[in-house]
Amino acid sequence: MLPMLIFAAALSVGAPAHLPGAADAVPENHASDQPVHWLSLTVAAADGALIQIAGNRSVTIGNNLVDPMTADAPAGPGSSGPVVARIQDRLREFGVFRGTADGRYGRETAASVVAFHKLIGAERSNRWTVDDWSVGPEADHEAILARHPSQADRVEVDVTRQLLFVIRDNTVAAVVPVSTGNGETYWSQNGGDDGTGGEVKANTPRGSFRITHHIDGWRVNYLGGLYKPWYFTPYYAIHGSRRVPAYPASHGCVRIPTWESDHLDVLLEVGMPVHIWDA
Repeated sequence: MLPMLIFAAALSVGAPAHLPGAADAVPENHASDQPVHWLSLTVAAADGALIQIAGNRSVTIGNNLVDPMTADAPAGPGSSGPVVARIQDRLREFGVFRGTADGRYGRETAASVVAFHKLIGAERSNRWTVDDWSVGPEADHEAILARHPSQADRVEVDVTRQLLFVIRDNTVAAVVPVSTGNGETYWSQNGGDDGTGGEVKANTPRGSFRITHHIDGWRVNYLGGLYKPWYFTPYYAIHGSRRVPAYPASHGCVRIPTWESDHLDVLLEVGMPVHIWDA
């Protein structure tokens, strides 16, 4: 098993990063006293181990030459540098990322990677893998667009994959990770036979609806906080939440990350059709 090698990211100048047995990894035209702009990057070794590399020079791992600036390397929360900026650009191609490509693997990038994995049917991990680089950007949007082609502007919620698609002008404008109803029983003030309170199941309604009204800001009720909710029934909404796991966990609403609520301000509008279905 190749051991984990960690280089000091605190260095700003010095000799190129060195791995045991990698003396010939640096091109001859790179003098050892040239300044190095250090960064952290995780790459996969031949045996599957992860190695942390600091520096902007090529290094040898086994028989593989790895360039930390351009390698199709894996990354995860806490990573930073050019490879993360490239991942963010790739995520934008799939419509799952709307943030700034700042090279920082923060919560928005991590949630976008989860959405990407949901989209392609992979494990719902927030870590970007080497295999993710080989996925083509055409993944699956045609099937979504074919569902209600007569409605140029609409929302499609795929409960099975836990994804929300915003369609504008018959084009996928955004793909957002969601968390829908978990199916568990809870007490609702609108439940019961007479609607004055009783136990209900946390199911997200399926079918075709329209956005009826919108609240700009937080709405807090006995079930918790709803950020910028877009209601499609009197009781259920698409809304921002601080907790959006990769699986159904809501009381029936369609939860999205709070920052996505801000992004979708310019894409959603009252009267827009909302279709909720299982694959």
